[in-house]
Amino acid sequence: MEKGKQFKKLMENEEIVVAMGAATPLFAKLIERAGFPVVNVTGAGLANMNFAIPDYGMVTMTEQVEIIKRINDATSLPLICDLDDGYGSAINVYRTIKEVSRLDVGAVFIEDQQNPKRCGHFEDHAIIPLIGKIHAAKDASSDPDMHLMVRTDALSATGSYEQTLEIAQAYVEAGADSIFIEAIQTEQEVRDIPHHFSVPAVINLVEKGKTPMFPNKELQAMGYKIVFYGNALLKASMFGVMKMLDYVKEHDTTDGCDDQLMITSALRHEILGKEAYKELIKKYQ
Repeated sequence: MEKGKQFKKLMENEEIVVAMGAATPLFAKLIERAGFPVVNVTGAGLANMNFAIPDYGMVTMTEQVEIIKRINDATSLPLICDLDDGYGSAINVYRTIKEVSRLDVGAVFIEDQQNPKRCGHFEDHAIIPLIGKIHAAKDASSDPDMHLMVRTDALSATGSYEQTLEIAQAYVEAGADSIFIEAIQTEQEVRDIPHHFSVPAVINLVEKGKTPMFPNKELQAMGYKIVFYGNALLKASMFGVMKMLDYVKEHDTTDGCDDQLMITSALRHEILGKEAYKELIKKYQ
């Protein structure tokens, strides 16, 4: 399918793929407008933004797929869709991938956390074997070009770097198209990981999280192919809303906030394509 092919081309380029997280269709549209190559549909951000709950695996498969569809419809960019643990056993993963692959998204990832899963930068992780789920995902996809990324939380769950590498290698051998070791904890581990695998390495950077931060170009030089900033935009939007609310409480008006605490109405309408829809209204009247 088209977005699977787009994503495959990105993976063949030399440049690192910077995947900003989108929790809503509007975020995806803004990411595309800014010139980024992909949209990361962030599981944590989706739970936070759409349900006002933390990332503890409480969003269902049908809820996730519905929002993925809305985000996919809002952008021409390929998506990297967070599918958590696949929402159950291997047979649930099979159904989940069947549903998502029909949407022509580009890429997905599943993880090996035991239910209830949680953000990789939380605590108290436990993992389960993922080989069967990887096979189920590969068999279920109706899109031959869809990229299957596999995430492991083994580093947090086991505390062993060597064991984590062994688990990740088993996932590669089972069919992972790229490997994502979550919550890397030291600079040496960050630098070392890409050299162990025959498939592209993925890194997730969380501001003030467990993983040391590096500039994207430096990560590229280390050998990483994808870097996630899953919830930077979500946190920025929350900050902006809180600042706006404080302003109204202090000044008793929103006057004077254009281009300071908010975008102008004209820019808002431009981003959302108001004029194009206005023309459609005229066309069909």
